[in-house]
Amino acid sequence: SLVELGAPSSTARGMAPGLDSLEGKKVFLVDVGFANSDNFMARLHEWFEGNQPSIDTEVVRWRDQHAPDPELCERIKADGDAAIIGVGT
Repeated sequence: SLVELGAPSSTARGMAPGLDSLEGKKVFLVDVGFANSDNFMARLHEWFEGNQPSIDTEVVRWRDQHAPDPELCERIKADGDAAIIGVGT
């Protein structure tokens, strides 16, 4: 196991329940900093604005792609209804 190799143990919580609709919701588009994820999130934001204007989207940047970003996670949890994580190419 990875724990036996020195990786920290963790408890899986599973995914959050899905929403019935994004209509009228706030969706954070999270750029995690990998190559082209910023471009992907910008294009996705443009698509939502042009095709689904009732869905409020905001592009945000993960502080360090190799470390947790608890402040951003708390902001998304407090202010958002959903998040889309973009990993780039």
